[in-house]
Amino acid sequence: MFKNAYCGGLQMKNQGGFTLIELIMVIVILGILAAIAVPQFVNLSDTAQAAQCKSNQASVEAAVSIVYAEGAATGTAVFPPALADTMFQGRKIPSCPVDRDNIAYDDSDGSASCPNSISEHTRFQ
Repeated sequence: MFKNAYCGGLQMKNQGGFTLIELIMVIVILGILAAIAVPQFVNLSDTAQAAQCKSNQASVEAAVSIVYAEGAATGTAVFPPALADTMFQGRKIPSCPVDRDNIAYDDSDGSASCPNSISEHTRFQ
């Protein structure tokens, strides 16, 4: 169109750039994308914590099963009365990732459970 515009005694060159509306639209679109992405990311980390806790429960049950099987081979098949750190690699009893409490163990049937309710693992239930 016009290469130069005349405005109140000043000569202005036609400059390319973004208008305020275009910048506002970009900010709005980025805000919408962030509003969608952030809760999904939080859900992923909560899901990962719940999966880690279930994995730790399975590790406890596997270690107890090995001790039970070793006892069965010698004729004394009983579940161990308590968990010992020597039953696990690294000598550390698995814990819940939410508050680091040890996984609860029931010596009557060799089962393991999380010391927290499942609602503490997922924030948006």
